[in-house]
Amino acid sequence: MTDVTGVNHAIDDLVAQRSRAGLADKVNTLIGTFAENSGTYTAEQAETVDGVIARLVADVSPVDRMAIASRIASDPHAPPGVVARLACDDWIEIASPILTQSPCLSDETLLKVIDSKGHSHLLAISRRRALPADVADRLIERGNRSVVKSLARNPGANLSAEARRSLERRERERFEELRKTPRKAVAYPAQLSRPDGSAAHRCRLIDVSRTGAKLSLAAMARLSGPLLLSFANAAVRRPCEAVWQDGRDIGVRFT
Repeated sequence: MTDVTGVNHAIDDLVAQRSRAGLADKVNTLIGTFAENSGTYTAEQAETVDGVIARLVADVSPVDRMAIASRIASDPHAPPGVVARLACDDWIEIASPILTQSPCLSDETLLKVIDSKGHSHLLAISRRRALPADVADRLIERGNRSVVKSLARNPGANLSAEARRSLERRERERFEELRKTPRKAVAYPAQLSRPDGSAAHRCRLIDVSRTGAKLSLAAMARLSGPLLLSFANAAVRRPCEAVWQDGRDIGVRFT
């Protein structure tokens, strides 16, 4: 078993080198050593070692971070700071296994992710085996239809009475929307841009109604604020705003 001093020396060497060459393997070794020796650390030592490894993880390539996240997702002895950093990663492929499985995530971190990330991150959280009421309520407050449906099907979600009423209300509103503005399935190439035509994003129109549309972006992007939807070779141009986003899928309301 490696002692605390040995782990600290290894970390000191890594911090001094700060090189990407072989960094993923070294970080994996440090994470394994942390888990193996977690019972020998004082609280202060564990926090220090964990914090340094978490900073090193930020320098690992996305592909290697993805592998690390998958490996430690269900490990109860994984460094909690590393777990929190991976949970907050912008790449959903990295964050998803941590958000869905990790027993090391605090409610505070889950709420932070819900308030700062997109619907794909929220969907991953909604699939956790157990969800406390404050986390479940925040998911209902911020999540799109896919998140809310996933949460409603999760037997481990502890929903407050207010949250259950909110679920029922949203289902009624969705039914009314579908009844009043039926959507037509289409498959048109389209483009979303700012009202002045800048920051254009290629996409495909999936369905459309009198009040809005669903689109699939050609490349991942986070869109918000006033937008302009153009399709049919720009013959049709509709001002709109994003009302939900789940990965590359985005729903807009015509304004």
